[in-house]
Amino acid sequence: MFENKRSQFLSVNVIIFFSGCTILFLISQLYSVLQVSLIMKGAGSVLLLSSVMTAMVVPRIFLLPVAGFLTDKAGVSRTLTGGTGILGILLVSLAVVNQVNAVNKYTVFIYAVLFGGISAAILPALYSAVPALVSGGNLQKANSVMQFISQGSLLAGPLFAGIVIGKMSDNAYVLMALASIAALFLFSRVKYMEKQGQAEVPEGSRAAVQGSYKDLFKLPVLLLLLGFTAILNLCVIGPQQVGFPVVAMNCLPEGVDGYTKLLSMTGLGSLISAVIIGNMKRRENGQSIRLILWCSLALGAVWSIFSFGSSRLLILGAAFAAGLLLGIINVLFITVLQQLTPDFLVGRVMGIQFLCSAGLQPVSYMLTGVVLNQFSISQLYLISGGSIILITIVILVYSYKSNTM
Repeated sequence: MFENKRSQFLSVNVIIFFSGCTILFLISQLYSVLQVSLIMKGAGSVLLLSSVMTAMVVPRIFLLPVAGFLTDKAGVSRTLTGGTGILGILLVSLAVVNQVNAVNKYTVFIYAVLFGGISAAILPALYSAVPALVSGGNLQKANSVMQFISQGSLLAGPLFAGIVIGKMSDNAYVLMALASIAALFLFSRVKYMEKQGQAEVPEGSRAAVQGSYKDLFKLPVLLLLLGFTAILNLCVIGPQQVGFPVVAMNCLPEGVDGYTKLLSMTGLGSLISAVIIGNMKRRENGQSIRLILWCSLALGAVWSIFSFGSSRLLILGAAFAAGLLLGIINVLFITVLQQLTPDFLVGRVMGIQFLCSAGLQPVSYMLTGVVLNQFSISQLYLISGGSIILITIVILVYSYKSNTM
C-alpha cells in the first residue's frame, strides 16, 4: 500500500515541493530585475550595476561547499526551511528599508551580497531533496520538472517582474517578502523520506552518518563527472553570456539587441528538453553517462557553428540546439550524480556540482574576456567547442576501454 503511494510521481507532497521551488526561482528573477531597475533609475551607474551583479555571484564560490556540508549534517528539511526562513527575514527587512526610503548604494550592495549568499546556500538542499521525495524510477522525471521550473522562470521571470514593477512599483519588495514567506510555509509542509535497506523512514529519525569530502576520493567516477561538468561550464557560460552579444551584433539584423533572442532560443531549447527527457525511458547509470557524453560531443559541434555561421536562421537554430542539448545533459547529469552518491554525501556533491556551474561564472567570464582580447569571436567558439569535443572524446574512450561506466 505504502509502496504504491510512493510510486505515484505527482503526489500532493511533491506538488507542494515544486510549488515552493517555483516561488523561489521567481523571487530570484524578480530580485535581479528590481536591482537593475533601482540602480539604473537611481544612480544610473553601469559600474555600480556590474559590481552589484558580481557581489551576488562571488559568495557562491565560498558558500556552496559549506551549504552542501550543512545539508548533509542538518538534513534537507532543516537546511531548506532554515535557508528559506533567513531569506524571508532578509526580504522583509529590505521591504522595510525601501518603505522608509533608506535605500542607497551601500544598502543595495550589502543586500546583494546577502541575497546571493543565501540563495546559493539553498541550492544544494533543493536538489538533495529530490531523491528524498521520489523513488529511483521517478528521479529523472523529477529532475526534468526542476529543469522545466528553472528554465521557465528564466524565460517568464523577467516578463513577470516587469509586470509586477509596472503595477506595484516599490510595493514589489513587499510582494517578494510575502512570496518568500509562502515558500517557507510550503517547504515546512513537505515530508521527506529516505531509504534504508528495504524500509523508508522519515529523514529526521535517521542516525547521523559520519562522512567528509575526502570520501569523494573513494568514488572516482563521481570525481571524473564533476571535473567534466566544470570544464563544460567553463566552455559554455562565458561564451554564452559574453560572446552572444558579439554574435548578435555580427550576425543578426537587429544587431546587439538580438542578444535576447539568442538567449530566448537557448532557454526555449532547454525548456523543451525538460519535457523530452522527462518522458524518456529510464536508463542505467552507465547508459546515461554515455548519453551525456554523446550529447556533449554534439554540443561541441553546435558551439563551433557560432565560429563560422553568418545567417540568422543558422545562428538562431544553433542557439536552440545548444539549449536542447544542455537541458538533456543537465537533467541526466544531476540524476546520475544523485543515484551514484551515498546518502550521507548527497548535499556535499550537490554543493560541488553547483560550484562547478554557478560558482565558476566569474572565472568563465574572465577567460572569455581574455580570449576575446587576444583572438576573434570565431576563435572563441572554435576553442570552446573544440575543448568540449576533445575532453568528451577522452572520457568516452576511457569509459569504453575501462568499462567502468
